[in-house]
Amino acid sequence: MLSSGYLKVILSMLIWGSVGVFVRIADQSAPVIVFFRVATGALAIGLYLLLKQQPIQIKGRLKLALLSGVALSLNWLFFFKAIQTTTIGNAVLTYYLSPLFAIIWANFFLKEHLERRALFALALAGLGIFFMLSSYEFSLTSNDFLGILFGLTGALFYSSLVVMVKAMGEVDTNSLVLVQMGVASLIFLPFVWLEPPVLTMTSLTAMLTMGLLHSALALGIYFSGLKTVKIQHASVLSYIDPVSSLCFAYLFFAEIPTLFTAIGGGLILIASYLVVTKR
Repeated sequence: MLSSGYLKVILSMLIWGSVGVFVRIADQSAPVIVFFRVATGALAIGLYLLLKQQPIQIKGRLKLALLSGVALSLNWLFFFKAIQTTTIGNAVLTYYLSPLFAIIWANFFLKEHLERRALFALALAGLGIFFMLSSYEFSLTSNDFLGILFGLTGALFYSSLVVMVKAMGEVDTNSLVLVQMGVASLIFLPFVWLEPPVLTMTSLTAMLTMGLLHSALALGIYFSGLKTVKIQHASVLSYIDPVSSLCFAYLFFAEIPTLFTAIGGGLILIASYLVVTKR
């Protein structure tokens, strides 16, 4: 039977897979969506801690918590810039190098021993992502090169975030998410201030849902699971996210995946099975 840590990581990936549905419903610019997402998440967790009369418990890790909030924000910013600058194939393929970066940082900074089984699973998952993106256009024009750099930068920030969270294993999860969401809200506030969005009830509901479900809840679940799961295992399981997104796209928008996409998804599921089962 899977440990609670693995179940939490998997559950968070399944939840994050649905974010594309709400992004499409919201129909707003990326900075606006991110701002409402993190601001709602921060308010929700802050209210939760207030009702429980629980103080923010960072235990001398405030600087690292603030830094992780910056990493979280820049990860989203550069990923969205990559999507806007280059093809989806280029952007996603480079961004999903983040699990590999996370494993390298974990080995270097946290001295996490690398397992051959996990590395094989990571390679299998990477191959799965390549199959899933095979129907998208890949290009190496000057503009695409800039987009690839944005994607790689986003991947570096996300992988550093994972390692920082793992290093703060003793910190209260809700307190950590609150600090991160607060920092992200401040970073994205100028984008909304300079270009005020035109909101509808539908778009506002979608973004509030993302704040509550995909930020406050899912991020807390993921960080809680990461306390007991090796980064190399969590890195492989992170590829469940795009597989989950395909399922939601089919359910809500009748988007039928191609054969290569299905093969890629199958490889990712096999890779996930390898890291959650005993040898």
